[in-house]
Amino acid sequence: MIHSIFLMTKLKSCKKLIKSKYFYILVTVLFIFFYFSNYLDKTENEKINESSLKTNNVLVEKIFVKPFTKKIILRGYTKSSRIVTLRSQVEGKISVINYTKGLSVKAGKQIVLIDPEDKVAKAKEMEALLEQRKKEYQVAEKLFKNGFRSEVKLSESRTNYENALALFERSQVNLNNTKVIVPFDSFLEDSFVELGDYLKKGDKIVKLVDLDPIFLEASASENEVANLFVGQKGIAIISNGKEIEGKINYISASADDLTRNFLVQLEINNLEKEILSGISGEIHIQQKKIDAFFIPSSVISLNNQGKLGIKIIVEKKVIFLPIKILSDIGTGYWIDSENKKELTIITRGQEYVLDGDLVNENFRD
Repeated sequence: MIHSIFLMTKLKSCKKLIKSKYFYILVTVLFIFFYFSNYLDKTENEKINESSLKTNNVLVEKIFVKPFTKKIILRGYTKSSRIVTLRSQVEGKISVINYTKGLSVKAGKQIVLIDPEDKVAKAKEMEALLEQRKKEYQVAEKLFKNGFRSEVKLSESRTNYENALALFERSQVNLNNTKVIVPFDSFLEDSFVELGDYLKKGDKIVKLVDLDPIFLEASASENEVANLFVGQKGIAIISNGKEIEGKINYISASADDLTRNFLVQLEINNLEKEILSGISGEIHIQQKKIDAFFIPSSVISLNNQGKLGIKIIVEKKVIFLPIKILSDIGTGYWIDSENKKELTIITRGQEYVLDGDLVNENFRD
């Protein structure tokens, strides 16, 4: 009887709870909890299955060491071997001009004549004076030997003769300097005079540019310059595509204060004067052959420490191998072999595996 009364009391309480708004809130919360609990379990299982699938199957390829010749490429500009400005050595009026601006001239060609008329007269005057002083010296020497002239008088005659000789030689030099001669095969870059101009000593006449040989100047980093030396052969590739063999004739002993690079000059034969000064070009220097692997750029990745490397397979285990890039050719990279002869690299699926994971290898056909 008492038990029945207790059940009736509980039943009435439940009916009151069902009618209460808190009952519906409780039911809703329980429903959401069980729904999301099942969803998260299902999602986690799917992720585990997907990760397991990707981790256990990777596409691999075996690569073998190959000979590789490292090439140093320096970029710069051509520069003439010499630039000389011819200047007047004497005063006078220009009486002859025998050149055309912008054309090549041969060594030894006379391109300008400064009126020599007064220089010829001066040379003749000095020649006559020299003859007179010479005879005076000869007479004084003869008299001295016979005891009729003192040694002091003989010394004065010798001094007068030597002074006259110096004046005569100077007059000859001035006469010769009225002819302006080209000292070497060159390109006549610029002219500063016209026919009839009066020149003073030191006035500019023409500017000459020597294009043979021509230099290709470029900057090299401290790592690059360590592998270069004077006399080393190289290939100059000019902007027009022309390739010419040359040799390094100069490496600066100190780096530039701003760029910290070193100046390198490649000397190039330019007999036909086809290469002009100031043209862009490249210096290609071949280094010794070494063993290396060629890998596609898609297989390179970074580890947690930020090191560049590739993922390889050793006994079905993933190994992250740091690499040293020797050259980037656009389609891939040449890397140092590190004394290895072959590697099994992961070519697809490397993003889903970690260092130390066990995998199933599928070799590329």
